[in-house]
Amino acid sequence: MELQFNQIMFLENSLINILWFVGIILTGLLFKRFVARVLSKQSFRIVKAFSQNQFGEVFVELLKKPIEQFLFIGVLYLAFHKLQFPNSWNIADVNEFGIRKVILVLWQIAFFITITRILLRSTDFFTYVLINRETLPISEQLGNFLKELMKVLVIVLSFFAALRMIFDVNLTALIASLGIGGLAVALAAQDTLSNLLGSFVIYLDKPFKVGDFIETTDIKGTVEHVGFRSTRIRTMEKSLLTVPNKKLIDTALNNITLSEARRVRFTLSLTYGSKSNQLLSIIDDIKNELSAHEKISNDFTVRFTDFDSSSLTILIIYFVMSNEYDLMIKTKEEINLKIMQIIEQNGCEFAYPTQTIYVNRKSE
Repeated sequence: MELQFNQIMFLENSLINILWFVGIILTGLLFKRFVARVLSKQSFRIVKAFSQNQFGEVFVELLKKPIEQFLFIGVLYLAFHKLQFPNSWNIADVNEFGIRKVILVLWQIAFFITITRILLRSTDFFTYVLINRETLPISEQLGNFLKELMKVLVIVLSFFAALRMIFDVNLTALIASLGIGGLAVALAAQDTLSNLLGSFVIYLDKPFKVGDFIETTDIKGTVEHVGFRSTRIRTMEKSLLTVPNKKLIDTALNNITLSEARRVRFTLSLTYGSKSNQLLSIIDDIKNELSAHEKISNDFTVRFTDFDSSSLTILIIYFVMSNEYDLMIKTKEEINLKIMQIIEQNGCEFAYPTQTIYVNRKSE
């Protein structure tokens, strides 16, 4: 029977080799997930001491998928090893440029990609342990910075390793040639390097962290991510704003989350028909309302400050004892409505920007 199988040929491959090919592929598809999970659990022994025998399931879930991909690439190699190209096709040898060489290079690239993914997932686990361990945990912001830094190193090292092992590139000569154009590259990447330095300043100086509500001269929102080049901020309009790190460290920045209170400042403009006793009564009533409000601190200011061109100006400054934006807006609304009632009760009116022109008519 074996002789008969070997005598049945398809594209110069025996039927038994084709069956081996199909069998290896099917076996790999059926068992790769199970084998990947077993290998992930066994690999956890390597990092058990570092993680203090914790987060085993996190490690398995992180590495299971890339290990599956690695196993499947190995299965493909074993399966195709059972087949050969027909001699009648006159395909070039694997050492020469042709289909064989291209397929081998693609397989090697896929192999390096999966190895790199396993290393990147290991980096994720490393930083996860640093952030969540019970003894001496680091901040999430520092952990994310370390994770991105290590990922960049892993990708760069994998890239150079692939160049050397797959394409047989002379790395010494390559690095030397890169040094010749290094100055031009550095000049072209000035902004990128400035933003990278900005990320180091943010991580070390800690002017804000993920989740903080910050405000600059033209930006206001919640920090969602701090990266190597830029910081992503969710604005008040719910849009996602990407800001270069250099801009954030070069401008005055107010971290509202770290503040104990929010300041409210505005002016009231009343008509010139208002009497002095009315203004004094309005000021006293506003002070009483601010004093009585439980969310407002006692260090407020209510003063008659200016004679403007078309109005009498009262300056009002108070502090809401919370950094929550919604609470500040709600308190401001309550005070504004009270002020409107006070103005009406004292018989005064808000001023509009107006001009009065007096015309002197001389008799002809």
